[in-house]
Amino acid sequence: MLDLELLHFYTTVSIYDFLDTDTYLQLFGKEVVQLAFQFPFLMHELLSIAALHLAHHRPEKRLLYGHASDVHAATGLSLYQPQIARLTYKNCHACFAFSTWIWIHAWAAQDLSKPSSLFFPAKVPDEEEMNIKWIALHRGTNSIIETLWPVLKDGPLGGIFDPWVALDPKRPDPLTEEEAPILDALPQIWQDSESLTLGEKEALERAISKLRRTCSMLTFNTNISRVSIVMAWFSAVPDEYLQMMERKNPQALLVAMHFCTTLKGLDHLWWMKGKAENLLTTLIDALGEGWDTWTRWPKLKVFGEE
Repeated sequence: MLDLELLHFYTTVSIYDFLDTDTYLQLFGKEVVQLAFQFPFLMHELLSIAALHLAHHRPEKRLLYGHASDVHAATGLSLYQPQIARLTYKNCHACFAFSTWIWIHAWAAQDLSKPSSLFFPAKVPDEEEMNIKWIALHRGTNSIIETLWPVLKDGPLGGIFDPWVALDPKRPDPLTEEEAPILDALPQIWQDSESLTLGEKEALERAISKLRRTCSMLTFNTNISRVSIVMAWFSAVPDEYLQMMERKNPQALLVAMHFCTTLKGLDHLWWMKGKAENLLTTLIDALGEGWDTWTRWPKLKVFGEE
């Protein structure tokens, strides 16, 4: 009976509290559920996200729903891995939906009483394994799209891609008068550095370029889901950049701090409330002292103070 409760809650409450556009509500409330009945790994993820949401809604039953969420997440993950290893035109839609929910799940599951583990895995072994898988699985979205793009864009979830298809990949990325000087100046922290390799500098350049595009789209592409715009940065940064984050490279940390300003714009969603502050605090602690000039703006935008 618990699973029926979770599925009902997902379709009647969760999709409205997690998602931010009518297109996403339609597709994830109907098409994704239909896919989930065909692919158990996706159903387990939907039930897991609903249980996580219920744990938030009904704190008196937090242990019950939290346990259910963990069990469904682990089961879904184990069933998903052989599916993604044998990606086909039949399972690609369910795999894409799963990898999308993984990103949301990762943020929703963050404990605000502890340092953020999005970039830095938690110290508890089981939690560390789950966080690493969340990051890797969500970033797998790109490979799914690249491998079976014609099938995906014309499939049951094609509406997600419609506003993106119309965008010119070589388009300029105009920024606001506030953002432009900040993001234009940031590359100074690595361009003349003798301690960074050429590959590391290129990774930082790609990360800041993707961040500029994210900020620009949040301002000028109001027809696209803000959640998906922010999500796109997380999946588009190069692997080398994420490796630099794990090593707590100062320049990489500073780029991520500026990314936190985009997260703050999602603060109206319950599962993102306080997450920008939590991540920025974690990054500041990892960075250490001596970078005040470069941390002032992210602090102002996220905390409301310098």
